[in-house]
Amino acid sequence: MSDNKPMMTDKEFFDWSKIQIPDNTLTQDIVDEVNKILRPINPADLQKVITILGNSSAAQAGAGVSSSLPVLTRADIVASAKGISVEAAALKSVIDVECPKPGFGADGLPTILFEPHKMWKYLTLANFITKRDQLQALFPDMCNQTWDKSLYNVRTQHEKLAVCKVLHWDAAHMSCSWGKGQVMGFNWQDLKYPSLKAFIDAMHTSEAAQIDAMCRFIKVNGLVDELQRNDWAGFAYRYNGEGYKANQYDIRLAAAYKKAKREGW
Repeated sequence: MSDNKPMMTDKEFFDWSKIQIPDNTLTQDIVDEVNKILRPINPADLQKVITILGNSSAAQAGAGVSSSLPVLTRADIVASAKGISVEAAALKSVIDVECPKPGFGADGLPTILFEPHKMWKYLTLANFITKRDQLQALFPDMCNQTWDKSLYNVRTQHEKLAVCKVLHWDAAHMSCSWGKGQVMGFNWQDLKYPSLKAFIDAMHTSEAAQIDAMCRFIKVNGLVDELQRNDWAGFAYRYNGEGYKANQYDIRLAAAYKKAKREGW
């Protein structure tokens, strides 16, 4: 798609936006205001979009967005472990070490980490070159050619997603790691989800669904054998990368496994 064409019609944008807001209370007035700014996009006006979407999300979160989505249970972990043919204690150790944060925030939205260098990549692949360059020039924490850790906490992760998904829904969602397992959105096809939207919908469902995505990732990337052998160094190397020793992932996984076994997993 050329970046000279609008992403969506007003109706398409409104219907899509309703899905993104947890309690479906986004109004047409908000959509119209955002659309006036974004079509055609003016990089100097992107801050207005952030303000509009940010205020809308904050107001609606305060209006009663539920944060009581299903949390991970022992039965969920046992079922997920069985699904990839590993001990429940082995999967429990991975979850304890690799997934310490909750899968959802207090606002009921999935925990995400937005990766600006991935947004740059996927806007490039979509041939949205002009918008990519405009976004990077104004907000490098949303779109940047290179990875830069300092860009992570310039603004909230969902604020970045709220703006970027208006520019390109697929690129924005593929540029986030999702939920308790922090699986990147661009993995959706390898993990056998029928569509990117199906993956995103699952990430909004429960922590169990988020751990299912992580288990799919473990299986697809050939890490089941390491867990079956309790090869914590081998698992950590392939899951966390060459720097795993600096964070003692192998030692922590081994300790978590022993603890899980003592607790009867």
